[in-house]
Amino acid sequence: MRAAVYARVSTVDQEPESQLQELRRYLQARGWTGVEYVDRGVSGAKDRRPALDSLITDARRRRFDVVVCWRLDRLPCSPIRSSLVSPTHR
Repeated sequence: MRAAVYARVSTVDQEPESQLQELRRYLQARGWTGVEYVDRGVSGAKDRRPALDSLITDARRRRFDVVVCWRLDRLPCSPIRSSLVSPTHR
């Protein structure tokens, strides 16, 4: 299974490494491969997030099978953006 690993921290003072370590273990336990998309210093309320934008572009190109994130609040807040990464978006 090919996974997109999404991590986000809201301030530049924070590090996403704790999120990423846990997500890497999750993938490893399942034998999945992953590509990491990381937004640093980007609020969840922002409409544009560089790594999330890349993830959505790659999803449209079917470059992975599943999105894995540490918590759901790492994903988009707006309903329109949320629909782009919902389970029904195929």
